[in-house]
Amino acid sequence: MSDVKISGLEEAPAENEGRIVQFNHPFTDYPYTLALYQSGGRYYVITDSCKMCGSSLGRGTLKGMYAACSMEGHPWHIKTGLCKFDRTQSQPTYRVQVRDDGLYIEI
Repeated sequence: MSDVKISGLEEAPAENEGRIVQFNHPFTDYPYTLALYQSGGRYYVITDSCKMCGSSLGRGTLKGMYAACSMEGHPWHIKTGLCKFDRTQSQPTYRVQVRDDGLYIEI
């Protein structure tokens, strides 16, 4: 695992908003598409593709701690990755570290 910078502080989403982050892992070159949110003054990262319908979470809406996907509105908890209505379904989440030069995740 390694720390990967996903955003500069100036590019981070505003409170109760999200955005899509795309990058290739610096060591494996594996492509990632993640959704980055700010809620309650903290940052959260969850895999962008909804497991229920395949649409984007980063293009959807944020209601409290739940990101609703852009197509069918399936709500995913941005801290735990659990689906609100089907707790057997989960999405990978990543802990965000705020540093002087930006936001990092361990991946």
